[in-house]
Amino acid sequence: MNRLNQVIKMVRAGLYVYPIIPNGKQPIRNYSYLKATQDIELIKSWFRQEPNINIGLNLAKSNLVVVDIDNHHNDLQAPLQSLKNLGYKLPSDYIELTQSGGLHYYYRTNENVPSTRKTKFIDGVDLLSDFVVASPSNNYRVLDGATLSDIPQAPNWIIKALDNRAMPSDRMQDNPISYRKYYTGYLIDEIVDGVDSGNRNNWTASIFGKLLRSGAKPKKAYELLKVINDNFISPPLEIKELDTIVESILNRYVNE
Repeated sequence: MNRLNQVIKMVRAGLYVYPIIPNGKQPIRNYSYLKATQDIELIKSWFRQEPNINIGLNLAKSNLVVVDIDNHHNDLQAPLQSLKNLGYKLPSDYIELTQSGGLHYYYRTNENVPSTRKTKFIDGVDLLSDFVVASPSNNYRVLDGATLSDIPQAPNWIIKALDNRAMPSDRMQDNPISYRKYYTGYLIDEIVDGVDSGNRNNWTASIFGKLLRSGAKPKKAYELLKVINDNFISPPLEIKELDTIVESILNRYVNE
């Protein structure tokens, strides 16, 4: 499939595009991401005038957000490990390799995320919801044969961070001092490690039971479980499903 047809396919999938100078990041004169369009005839005219243009996306209009992993130090693993250490999961269903050797993790959002970007969210990680250079631009390519339909839902932490509701610190490190680890420490680690779609119900039931056995009052444990669901379960459970799990564990707990 040629580059024009790829862009048309993107537009028909709901994305808004704008033209960028060949091999660059700057929009072509008289364009910007604010003028991103789905007008196929206009897009065809861009390629007639300059077949080697790069393509940009207006992320907010396309209901997308991007996690940008920099390769400034020739080490992609360092920022990815930092995210993991902070408890921020990064599903990897749709990733693009950039011309600088970095990675763009794409996510869909159903929320009205503001058109913004949070640079240096942590060292080597930027969060984008305004614009991005995208494949099939020159020297940008999708990894592992992924398609637009593979783009997953954005984890809640990304949405919250772009809305200034999450401010991690890149100075946080594992405690170098060896303390004796107690029940609560193991439980906190298990919570922050989180769970994905494969085992959400059993994991949630186990966590709620452990909260109760730690001595927490059921109402307080339930409030904490809702926070855990929003931040460490990907994707989060529907509240009705969460309540069913809680009721089941409470009945079992009462009968122990």
